[in-house]
Amino acid sequence: KQWYQRRVRGNQGEATCTVEADTDTRAYANSNGLVLMATIYGKSGATLTGIFDNHGKNDFKKGNVDTFEFTQMKKVGAIRCIALRVLVGEDAWMFNTMTVTCGNKKKTFTNDDNVWLSNDPDDSGVEFLKLC
Repeated sequence: KQWYQRRVRGNQGEATCTVEADTDTRAYANSNGLVLMATIYGKSGATLTGIFDNHGKNDFKKGNVDTFEFTQMKKVGAIRCIALRVLVGEDAWMFNTMTVTCGNKKKTFTNDDNVWLSNDPDDSGVEFLKLC
């Protein structure tokens, strides 16, 4: 995983960002096989996260809040948006909120439209979602 993280996004800087993802409680909201990355946009630029995965933990369980930490990120200043990308996966995932913290900057994004994330054509989700 670490090799893949470095290969995909490289060393962008010295900032650390965390993303707290709150999975919805409705039926089938959890995901066992979704591979997700994000771009965090701020007043000073953008930075790409690694894959949302806590090694050895079953992430994206229904009703849980998972925290993902990303190091070597670019400083982006005041957080404005997050763009989520599903790379691969075999099911859909529904979240309520995503809270992004980079340094002392923090912003919570709400999935007000109840958008499912998925790249499976049999699901009614989207592969890309940008929230501002």
